Amino acid sequence: MSSANVIDLLNSNSYKVAIVGSGQLARMMALAGISMGYNFAFLCTEQDDTSAVQGLGHLVQTDYAKLSANEIYLLLGKPNVITVEKEDLDVELLRALNELCPVYPNPDAVEISQNRRSEKKFIESLGFDVAPWAATDHVESLMNAGIKLGWPLIIKRCSTGYDGKGQWRVKNLQEACEVLEQANPKDTFIAEQMIDFDKEVSIVSARDQHGNIMHYSLTENVHKDGILHYSFAPAKDVSDEVIEQAKKIASAALEKLDYVGVLTIEFFLKDNQLLINEFAPRVHNSGHWTQIGCNSSQFHKHIRAISGQAIAQAPNKGYSAMVNLLGKTPLDKHLLDDELQIHWYNKSVKPGRKVGHININDMDAAKVEAKLHQTLLDINNPQSSLSQTGS
Repeated sequence: MSSANVIDLLNSNSYKVAIVGSGQLARMMALAGISMGYNFAFLCTEQDDTSAVQGLGHLVQTDYAKLSANEIYLLLGKPNVITVEKEDLDVELLRALNELCPVYPNPDAVEISQNRRSEKKFIESLGFDVAPWAATDHVESLMNAGIKLGWPLIIKRCSTGYDGKGQWRVKNLQEACEVLEQANPKDTFIAEQMIDFDKEVSIVSARDQHGNIMHYSLTENVHKDGILHYSFAPAKDVSDEVIEQAKKIASAALEKLDYVGVLTIEFFLKDNQLLINEFAPRVHNSGHWTQIGCNSSQFHKHIRAISGQAIAQAPNKGYSAMVNLLGKTPLDKHLLDDELQIHWYNKSVKPGRKVGHININDMDAAKVEAKLHQTLLDINNPQSSLSQTGS
């Protein structure tokens, strides 16, 4: 798309982006796109919480499984492009919508990410390493997995698992069998070797419709109970070799999938080597720091890419950190601290629920680490949950 066409598009005030989903990622994509002059629509089920996107665009909340793709397209107001904020979606619906307007990322990428087996096989087909694994759907396969990988193991449901859900650490065959016995008969599983990793890192990358690729800095992530607790970027004590390895992996995946938009890949780092854990075909929690740490966030990059605009690199503005607010509101001291950037998702507060995040940035890494440490101490104080919500 030429510069003149982009300006005409923005001035027309008619470009509409539809997002399948109504959570905080949809919210932040819309906020980024609204600043670019775009209009938004959101598609979700009648059971979905829509508080995060209220007032940001046209909301279509319906049992869309009973509607045709054309009916949904019309309800959304004939969007110019459709994107997603999660993987657990009806891929056939996405493919049908793709016949009416572009769907980015393409439904094939979403489908691969929906199943841990297909995800791992895809990564391995590119010639890259994943954590050693085995398919496990019955007692014999669990026995073989234990022999091949060693105990303890991580048992993971192949689909619909996120934020630590659908994952079990098992010490022996008996515990592994109990997981399968209590599962839905339709569920499938993999067993994964326990990795004594040095750290967990991720890379958020993007590719536009013209084939341009950009990468944000490798990010260090710390999880608690399977949920991202905080991130720091650029990741500390990581070699240039590892950084280039991550970029090479991300670029290969983007090109192989003919991907448009933001793609996130999570890794285990062990002895200066990356093992791919999983990828997410969307903007990602570990990239929220880009809102303060770069002149163009992951949300801006995604909206630019899917709307036909070119993307460019986004150099860091020093060092950054992000802290998730999990079932807790920010303290008054946080709201008054001009060194903190607070994002609130307009959700009701429930234990463990992602209701917001705090971004930190400074040219001095030590200052960011100190502020991060203090912020973590603050929000883990039980009194923090009694503070008044603000934003």
